[in-house]
Amino acid sequence: MVAIILCVLLLFAIQTYLPSMIMSRTMGAEVLRHGGGPRDEALPLTVHASRAKRALANMNEAMMVFLPLALLAVHFGLNDGLAWWGALLFLLARVAYAPAYIAAIGLTRSAVWALGHIGLGMMAVAVCENY
Repeated sequence: MVAIILCVLLLFAIQTYLPSMIMSRTMGAEVLRHGGGPRDEALPLTVHASRAKRALANMNEAMMVFLPLALLAVHFGLNDGLAWWGALLFLLARVAYAPAYIAAIGLTRSAVWALGHIGLGMMAVAVCENY
């Protein structure tokens, strides 16, 4: 379970940089000049960077549910079974979520989001059964 938690945290860190990386790729030196300055005014985001930022906001919301469940699973020693499979499903769904969102693959994005929440539900059931 700890390995899955660390992978989710790594994914979160990567997603944190995605909007800036997309902006740097599309706007180049202007983004670097802006980043090196006081940043009093925000640069307008490109469409893809805006989507990446919204995907990150969604990841923030999901992390508030995933991390307590995952830490409770570790506390109860649920390193296999329903909690582990739920955490893995959550991780895999989140890996697919940001690209689906950025590429505007609507139904796929929604389906992947739902799978991630099914994973959270699996974790919740496992934790509740062992409480």
